Amino acid sequence: MIINLHLENPEKRKLTSISDDLRKGAVYIFPTDTVYAIVADANSKEGTEKVYNLKKLDKKKPLSLLCKDISMASQFIEYLPNEAYRLMKKITPGPYTFILKANKMLPKPCIIHHKDKHIGIRFPDHIYLQELLKIHDSPLTSTSVITDDEYLTNVEDLNSQFGEKVDGIVDGGLILLEPSTIIDFTGDQMIIIREGKGIEKI
Repeated sequence: MIINLHLENPEKRKLTSISDDLRKGAVYIFPTDTVYAIVADANSKEGTEKVYNLKKLDKKKPLSLLCKDISMASQFIEYLPNEAYRLMKKITPGPYTFILKANKMLPKPCIIHHKDKHIGIRFPDHIYLQELLKIHDSPLTSTSVITDDEYLTNVEDLNSQFGEKVDGIVDGGLILLEPSTIIDFTGDQMIIIREGKGIEKI
C-alpha cells in the first residue's frame, strides 16, 4: 500500500494511524534525508523481527535508532561526550549516524541485537519522520532499503519488491542516493567511520 502525505503539512490523521500500527508490530517504509528505510517500533519485538527477516539480516547486526531529538536519544546512551553533544546540537537533524555506548534502557527488542553495547542513533531531517516521531513519541528501529547491494530509490521499485511484505510505503518521491555520514564516539576521540552526506558540516 502506497501512502501519500502532504509535502509541507503531513496529515496528522494518517500519521496517527501509522503510529498505532507500528505499536502493534507493523513495519513501514519511509523516506529519510538519505535513502528509503524500513522502520518499526523499537519497543515491538514483532516489528523488529520483521525488519530482520525482510532484509535477511544477521541477528548480530544492530539496527539504527531513529529519535525525535537529543533528549529522547539520551535515555538510551550510557555516556554522551561533550564533543558529541555539541556536534549533535550543531548539525542535527541531519544525515548523520552517531555510534555511542548504549545503556540498559535500550528497548528490549534491540538489546539482543546489540551485543557490543553500541547503538547507532539518527535524527533524520525529513518532515514525514519528524512529524511521525512527534506523534509516536518513542524511538523507531531502522535499516536502509537495499537489495542485492543496490539501494531502492523510487516508490515503484519499492512497491514491486516490498509492497506485499510491509504494511505501507510512504511516497517520498525519487530520492538521490546519499548514505549518511557515520561518526563513532565510543572511544576516546571522534572517528569518522564513513564520509557521506553532510560531511562538509563537520
